[in-house]
Amino acid sequence: MMKKVIVIHSDVGLRQDNFSIRWEKELLKRDVVVVKLNFKSSGIVDKIRKLKCDGVMWHWYHSPEDKQIAPIVLTVIERYLNIPVFPNFKTSWHYDEKNAQHYLFDAIKVSKVPSWVFWSYEEAADFLKSADYPLVFKLSVGAGSANVVKVDSEEEAVKFAKIMFYKGMYPYSFNEFLIIGLKDKVVVFSKKIFNAIRGRYCGPSYFLLQKGYVYLQKFIPNNDWDLRVTVVGNRAFGFIRHNRPGDFRASGGGGNDVSPSNIPLDAIKIAHDISKKHGFQSMAYDFLKDESGGVILNEISYCYANSVIRECPGYWDSNLRWKNRQMWPEEAHVEDFLAEIQRK
Repeated sequence: MMKKVIVIHSDVGLRQDNFSIRWEKELLKRDVVVVKLNFKSSGIVDKIRKLKCDGVMWHWYHSPEDKQIAPIVLTVIERYLNIPVFPNFKTSWHYDEKNAQHYLFDAIKVSKVPSWVFWSYEEAADFLKSADYPLVFKLSVGAGSANVVKVDSEEEAVKFAKIMFYKGMYPYSFNEFLIIGLKDKVVVFSKKIFNAIRGRYCGPSYFLLQKGYVYLQKFIPNNDWDLRVTVVGNRAFGFIRHNRPGDFRASGGGGNDVSPSNIPLDAIKIAHDISKKHGFQSMAYDFLKDESGGVILNEISYCYANSVIRECPGYWDSNLRWKNRQMWPEEAHVEDFLAEIQRK
């Protein structure tokens, strides 16, 4: 029997938390041939076609470069070369786009944090006149609680709306919680001063200007943590993320509780049901508590911090049975992806 061949994206300066590092190890343990290519290189579709591989894997990030290239390349490979990919289109088309998730949640009729997307200033301003405050303003992109702020009045909300429709806003230019050292802060600040003197844009070059929309959510009080449920195939890993002191945001704070006894099973069931029904290979679901104490969905992401999943003492299967098995998510990705290829 011929060995299976899986092509993995590889690039210079790959982050140590990139899934592909452990994907390669897990694939090799299963006697799979791993070919590493830069999927951003010219002629990548022809290269993939000539390899006659069994599958393609790319852990792409929420940088403008990856978001511009990866969905195009992977969709072409999946839909037109008919080669299984990870993540597939269903899993990733809404990644790091809260606007997209707003419409997705409405379509699948999931219990979610009430949200609104406006594509004109006039409609947004009209809504803000009679809105119940506070509201939560978010950019469509961003992770780790960045680009998220609570607005307490119509006046404050209108200011954000005017910026978004007339000037635009750069992600990670306000309210970010990036953990960087003093040296890095000095370098970034020095570059901003240098560019400002020369009349150049002095915001973060890593992200693109956001403009022409307003995304708002209802502020849900009395949430001092959020719940992360990560579903990979028939496995649901759960943990609680505590808010930062004096803040309403939890993502990126680092205060994680992986005790299974603290995880509400209704969230596990909701996450399992959504993933199974809509063909998600891998999905992290962020839940909050509503006013009645039930769980409501806030955001989703196909990728996530792998180390926290490894800390979980086990997982729940789709029948809500607990399994005492610690594992890296990459191991689960590879197990399921090879099974998908075998079925195909």
